[in-house]
Amino acid sequence: LYYLDFETFSTAVPKFNGTKPYQQIPFQFSLHVVDAPGTEPKHYSFLYNGEDDPRKEFVSELKKVLGDAGDIIVYNQSFEISRLKELGAMYPEYQSWVEGVVGRVVDLLVPFRNFAYYHPSQKGSASIKKVLPALVEGKSYEGMEIADGGSASLEYYNTHYGDVSAEEKARVRSALEKYCHLDTISMVWMVDALEKLI
Repeated sequence: LYYLDFETFSTAVPKFNGTKPYQQIPFQFSLHVVDAPGTEPKHYSFLYNGEDDPRKEFVSELKKVLGDAGDIIVYNQSFEISRLKELGAMYPEYQSWVEGVVGRVVDLLVPFRNFAYYHPSQKGSASIKKVLPALVEGKSYEGMEIADGGSASLEYYNTHYGDVSAEEKARVRSALEKYCHLDTISMVWMVDALEKLI
């Protein structure tokens, strides 16, 4: 099982050739891989550190760690699938690989959106931020320096394409790594918790 999450930024005025206003530009991924039931997940990550277009390096690094077989679990698949298809269209050499990856995607949002599982503490929300603490005791996004995708996008853009100190950039990169890591390890914990309930 491959638990995958992307982070992106977008700008009103396209920053790179071949992009449109407000197009989502992926700059980070987190991937937890569970090889067999009961094994410890392996973690892989990518966080672009240049000042140019991150997409080519992003898709290249993702291809290295996303195996050729096994379900790819995401939370709200339309987002990751759309980004993957855009990458395939932008870089034709990855088109057939992207098509294979898209066919393996499984959406962990579905059982929560369809109320197959629900806890009152979710307060009607199927957001991973609400489902995680409802399903997995003692786990949440509380206290995170970066705790949502909007903040991740803004902090990344401001520190990597703006004029900031090396210390500030390092602080944001550390916070981004922790946030994106939590997004994917949370899915591992949630699937484990669901299996215990079945």
